[in-house]
Amino acid sequence: MAITVPTRPFASDLITGLMLPDGIFVTMLGKQNINLQVQNAGGGSVAAPKVYIESVSHPAIAYSPGTRFLPTLPAKAVHVEQWLADFSQCPSGVHHISFIVEDAAGTKSRFIKKIFVMGVAFDPTTHTFHAETPQGVLSVNFLDLVRPARGCKNTQPAPDGCCGHKRREDPRSADELAHDTSDRRLRGLNRAKLATGNLTALFERLGPSFEFCPPGYLPHVVEMAWTPTPPYAGQYSDLPFEDPWWKIVLCILAVLLLIAAAIAESVDGSGDVVVGGGSGDTGSPVGDCCGVRAGGGGTSPIAAGLVAAAAAAATAAAMSDARDPIRRGQDATLPGAGELTMKELLRVELTYPEAVALGRPFAARARWDYKRATNAAIYEASGNDLNHNLHVTSSYEIDAPEVVASYAKDGEWVIKARFRDQDGNLFRGAQLLVQCFLVGPQGQSAKLLLQDDGSLPDEKPGDGTYAGRRHFSQASAGLWRYFVIAQDVNHATPDLKPEDAAQIIGGMVVTHQLTITFDEDDCPFVPDGHVMVV
Repeated sequence: MAITVPTRPFASDLITGLMLPDGIFVTMLGKQNINLQVQNAGGGSVAAPKVYIESVSHPAIAYSPGTRFLPTLPAKAVHVEQWLADFSQCPSGVHHISFIVEDAAGTKSRFIKKIFVMGVAFDPTTHTFHAETPQGVLSVNFLDLVRPARGCKNTQPAPDGCCGHKRREDPRSADELAHDTSDRRLRGLNRAKLATGNLTALFERLGPSFEFCPPGYLPHVVEMAWTPTPPYAGQYSDLPFEDPWWKIVLCILAVLLLIAAAIAESVDGSGDVVVGGGSGDTGSPVGDCCGVRAGGGGTSPIAAGLVAAAAAAATAAAMSDARDPIRRGQDATLPGAGELTMKELLRVELTYPEAVALGRPFAARARWDYKRATNAAIYEASGNDLNHNLHVTSSYEIDAPEVVASYAKDGEWVIKARFRDQDGNLFRGAQLLVQCFLVGPQGQSAKLLLQDDGSLPDEKPGDGTYAGRRHFSQASAGLWRYFVIAQDVNHATPDLKPEDAAQIIGGMVVTHQLTITFDEDDCPFVPDGHVMVV
């Protein structure tokens, strides 16, 4: 049997449905989907294979068992499957999952794949995230965010808060309880836990109809401290998980920040609980970007996901895929013989000379100051870098009917999409995770995985057409909106050296649903199409 698993299994969260940066699992999110790509690398078809999780390397990975019955896979076909798992109690580190793929003849193949799990905690007294990896802990304080020029209400300036809430003098007290929230399901919760506890569990209590209204959109000023475990000799430390740059950890924290702040702000205006508290005035660019309008009804999780994706893309772009500022700082600071590096500090100011457009090659600047503290001396370096987003599509086409008859036996709605990279070449198969998010007239929501596997409704494997289908019931009649969101997949192979693997990043949105501008009141946030269900 010529079945392979070409990529590392990757995480997608249950709040937005999107893949996390570089597919890393995060304890703070609790329940997440394990996504697995299965490929037929042979020259002939594999009839009706099935796949299941045999075991996990740590008992704290609480997964939902289940056999996935795949369609017949033609040669070169790639098919994506998902399993739900809870990582809230899983220790940080590199773990492994054993998958069994069995063909129709009963021949079994075992694939033991590594995954990365990052432990994340939040200290409400210092407003600091702590991200734990096997190689050390990265502590991050978001001192300031780029904020919308106006609040979520058109008549409301951003500094006064949004979602109809007036800012408190200190909404970030660690022991303040949310007694005054209008949502009874969330009353009595500690505000810090409201913003940064098990986010998936909080979202399940709140529901997808919350009003999207975070206090800011893009990181502006960030302070980081890397504490290696153990202190190390020489010029260079190990990379987190011996794979991604430190900036990927920062991208993940930016995603968590935006999601947590959006949920907290929706409840009682306490979204700033996760922002601020740094070492001084940041020169905040308050009021210098557009606002995203998403008033619940199923669109808020999509808006939250896309704004979080924009924050991750902007951070990744400014801090360079080739070599991030912490590694650049290590390049420029050679410790003396016998010295041990105890801690590394980085302060970075991110600025955006042009609109931050998902899937476009926008520019972003990082002005950074780095310090290396050894057991004998302090070494410093700085930089001012202008970089561009590399996670782009030059164009994409979506083909789907505008009307579907729910009462007809053949009333199946089929959607197909094709995506081209910056050179005009089609993305194919395992290169992308493609999902279609639908929002119904009554706030209903649905999600489809689009496959390039040659099984219906897809016509040919690996040809760059990703397809999915859905049957609508008569109860779902009305106008539905849909968003087709594609994310690139980390294709680094196990034989790559860590610094080479670090330059290959996945989980970035490459489609064009959101642009954060700096000269308009409203950010362009539009669906890819509509379908009328009759």
